[in-house]
Amino acid sequence: MTAVLLNPVLFQLPTEEIKNYGLQNLTYGSLSKRGTATMISSLVRFIDADTIKGLDLGCGDGELIYHLQAGLSGSVWEGVEISDHRVQMQKRDVTIWQGDMLKENLRPYNVLHADNLCLEDHVAEALEKKIALEFSGLYISYRKALEVGFLRRARLLDTVPTETTWTTHPIHYYWVN
Repeated sequence: MTAVLLNPVLFQLPTEEIKNYGLQNLTYGSLSKRGTATMISSLVRFIDADTIKGLDLGCGDGELIYHLQAGLSGSVWEGVEISDHRVQMQKRDVTIWQGDMLKENLRPYNVLHADNLCLEDHVAEALEKKIALEFSGLYISYRKALEVGFLRRARLLDTVPTETTWTTHPIHYYWVN
């Protein structure tokens, strides 16, 4: 596995955030360098890089979108993160903000990325339902979709084993109409 050093401060969460959002919903990980390269090569199979207007749902400090934007010429990425603490740790030139992914407007985007593996099931299902109602484009998910409304509107394009900071994990690419 290609080593990636995540900022350890991202894991030192304020007690109030843990109380408000739950530790499971604040679990954090990322892609390794090799995993990021895999994601970039997968993305360009499904969409032209210079047409991407992407949103990372649960972006931490914006590390992944920084690398995606650098590796996908002409793409534009933004991110939303529920932890204000993590947003404050931002060190790169990326657009991220503190907010709840379930309250964001998804319509302006044509690519969504959600490292949603550690979300509580009801949160992950609510996100899939929201995506089905207000998004069209490429959805990148770390868990296989289960929500019926989403499954009616989405087509699984591919599942790609991708190196993360914790293991090699299947990442699912869906096209949502």
